[in-house]
Amino acid sequence: MQAVDFNELSQKIIQILEKQTAIILATSSNDKVTARVMSHVNEGLTIYFPAGDSSEKIQHIKINPNVACAVDNMQIEGIAKICGYYDENPHFIDLYKTKHPRYFEAYKIMGNELVIRVNAKRIKLWTYLDGIPCLNILDIENNMAYQEMQNYFNRHT
Repeated sequence: MQAVDFNELSQKIIQILEKQTAIILATSSNDKVTARVMSHVNEGLTIYFPAGDSSEKIQHIKINPNVACAVDNMQIEGIAKICGYYDENPHFIDLYKTKHPRYFEAYKIMGNELVIRVNAKRIKLWTYLDGIPCLNILDIENNMAYQEMQNYFNRHT
């Protein structure tokens, strides 16, 4: 394990989140795990997305707010919070309309869209260093960032 710059890794992760238009969200409750592709926006390391108020993901989050997301070469562990309906979240609307205008127009007429916020706790970003896979880990809870080399060439039996 080698320390890396927390702010530099954070910025790299934020750029990936801003560039990508879709993210996979996994939720679970009562030993049932589901995943789906979501259109997201982010503000720094905080991720937001809409969800219908009767959807399975909302029911799962109410029971178990621990979620995981995946996008590009990144895995995110976080805590989801239901922030209310669209009209209670004008800041989200501004962000979402800018990044996903077509989806915003399609879903706003439904009237049952909630805003979900995911506060990331830990983010893993795969990179390569001299051709060797590396896992860069941003541990937000402990304000740490470090890199682990992944050695696939020396198997232990």
